[in-house]
Amino acid sequence: MPSFESPALYIDFARLPPPKVVEEIEFELLLDVYQAQVLAKNPALAAALQLEQSPTNIILEAEAYGEMIVRQRINSAARASMLPFATGSDLEVIGARFNVQRMDGELDPRLRRRIQLSMESFTTAGSPGSYIFHALSTSTNVKDATAVAERGTGRVTVTIMADGSNPVPSASLVDAVYDRLMSDGIKPLTDEISVLPVTKIATDLQANITLYPGPDASLVIADINKALTALRNRITIIGRDLKRSSVLAALTQEGVQNAEIDFEDINVGTSAVVWINSASVNVSSTREE
Repeated sequence: MPSFESPALYIDFARLPPPKVVEEIEFELLLDVYQAQVLAKNPALAAALQLEQSPTNIILEAEAYGEMIVRQRINSAARASMLPFATGSDLEVIGARFNVQRMDGELDPRLRRRIQLSMESFTTAGSPGSYIFHALSTSTNVKDATAVAERGTGRVTVTIMADGSNPVPSASLVDAVYDRLMSDGIKPLTDEISVLPVTKIATDLQANITLYPGPDASLVIADINKALTALRNRITIIGRDLKRSSVLAALTQEGVQNAEIDFEDINVGTSAVVWINSASVNVSSTREE
């Protein structure tokens, strides 16, 4: 669960404003600048600049296009130096600054998250982010982790979730995370650590929808399935609740007049994950004009 004392756990890169160093490039504006400069130096070329296919304009268009390419290269270089936007080897170089290496088979989003969390690993007091970073760094099979301390006791419970078709990790994966967290240089001396598998709360969604006249039912169902898949991906991490309002929002796509579902909120704590096994959507009726 996010800790608002730990920025690495809750800053969402997708919500950051666009960096000013990355400029918007418009060919026509660049061409206008070049034409204005030529006209200022030689007003006699005004007539030539009015002709789109004149040699003067063709040369200026080539120059403007060349500058557009250079500026785009500068934009790309700027983005490659920023953690939210870097990919591939550029992201790996950023990771090297924090002593974080790409694991075998690790994709960019996961590596980016570990780099973001890596500063938490420098703590000497065992912050939640530190435990999460080291749990994720054990294996790419660890999709998510939480760390909860029982205040005043020194006991810390780390819950891990596995990647793939079953979120409950194997005993060997739990043991591997435990061994890493207990290793010298990682475990705070006074902490008593437990590593547990996540609890899977499975559910099936069955909904009936009423359509407005006109839309092709198959297209509407496709949009709903896409929205339900996005919802599933969004909530399938430890501690995310599945609310009835979220399900209804996914069902109410363009062309849907009403959606009905027998579903109550599923609220989970820091040791469980909601797992949507299946989703079935039935077109019960079409509203009459």
